[in-house]
Amino acid sequence: MNKIKKLFLQKSTNLNFIAMKLISILAFLFLGTAIFAQNFDWTPQNSGVTVTLNDVFFPDNQTGWAVGNDGVIVNTTDGGQTWNAQTSGVTEILRAVFFIDTNTGWAVGGSINKTMIKTTDGGSNWQSIAASNIFSNLMYDIAFADANTGWLATFDSIYMTSDGGTTWVNEGYVTSVKVPSTRAIAVTSDTMAYIGGSMWRSVSSRQAEVFYRRPENAPYLWGTSGFDPSVTDDHINSIAFINSDIGFAGSQKGKLLKKTDYDPGGIWELNFQLSDENQTIWSLSFPDENHGMFNTSTDISGTPNALFYHTSNSGDTWSSAPDTIPDFLLVTVNAPDSANAWAVGVGGKIYKGVRSPTGINQMSLNIDVSIYPNPATEIINVELVSKSNELVNYALLDVTGRIIEQGHWSLNAFNSRFTLNLSDAVKGMYLLKLSTEEGQSTFRVLKK
Repeated sequence: MNKIKKLFLQKSTNLNFIAMKLISILAFLFLGTAIFAQNFDWTPQNSGVTVTLNDVFFPDNQTGWAVGNDGVIVNTTDGGQTWNAQTSGVTEILRAVFFIDTNTGWAVGGSINKTMIKTTDGGSNWQSIAASNIFSNLMYDIAFADANTGWLATFDSIYMTSDGGTTWVNEGYVTSVKVPSTRAIAVTSDTMAYIGGSMWRSVSSRQAEVFYRRPENAPYLWGTSGFDPSVTDDHINSIAFINSDIGFAGSQKGKLLKKTDYDPGGIWELNFQLSDENQTIWSLSFPDENHGMFNTSTDISGTPNALFYHTSNSGDTWSSAPDTIPDFLLVTVNAPDSANAWAVGVGGKIYKGVRSPTGINQMSLNIDVSIYPNPATEIINVELVSKSNELVNYALLDVTGRIIEQGHWSLNAFNSRFTLNLSDAVKGMYLLKLSTEEGQSTFRVLKK
């Protein structure tokens, strides 16, 4: 404090200098905050259980349910401030939960025994549904268009109900479908639904698939969609639609696919590719046509980290820097609106995400950037092409936000190539943030 007082007693010319220095410090602090800002701020909530939670669903931003192993169900009616256990009446694993409103919902699972339960009073009472004509004990997902019409995905079959789940009808595939595997459901109307999974294209090749319902083609109701040719030997784990025509599907090998045309069997094209094919896209959630998120995970020094990517423009672009929650694994996320989300996973962990007030929209750099090789074992080359001489600040961070290296590069009007040494870095994903006076951008870098 004494040094600061002395500085402010100097001549007015020095005051200008000091003012500029203070502005620089504040700008640096703001930049540091911006660098580490997440799209959502995530805070842990007390679920009251320790078993793995496999799914979560919120029909509004106050009322939600999470289901998990050993028939566990927990519920909140105050936005997650308190979670209370509900009696499911089953002991099998519960893999999926879906509510049409705050009263009527279903949960499914099973392993040794097929398991399907329903409530009409918000979970105060759950009743078992005895679906004798469902042959598989492995039920993976369930979704409804209204209180009566819904679909169920088992290990390899698709069932429909028109009476709220009391009875189910096995719906057939087109004859070209061979050995299907079904996992995730998206319902777009009382006659239309999509189911993600895979099927065998040949003896040695399993292909990711999105099966779509063709109500006019009974009894062969379910056909296969067209796919980007780059999607091979993969499996669809998650699916979500933002309206009746535009949908997203997440794969086991880190591919996010998007369907945009009006044809239900239209092409699913590659929309976003994670840098590491070992990163599975576990779940997707779109609360409205503009906002959505998906989650994956990565290991940092042997600790699992959950990563959440966001879009605010219907998937035209996705956040280059994901939200990160350390020590969080096998996560499923659900967002009832664009400002709130909940994620559940191993150990009974529940996190609530709220749109961050400190988050910033990153402006794109007016610089061409090439990063190679990526993935890399030791050296990453960063080639920058600018139309003018300028200074580029850089920071290399791990996914928890820790700075590995930072500095600045001076560009000229020609190609400028710089290097980053990753030889001492552990294997995993890193974020390279570049900024100028015009804006900033973030790039994923993978150390293998």
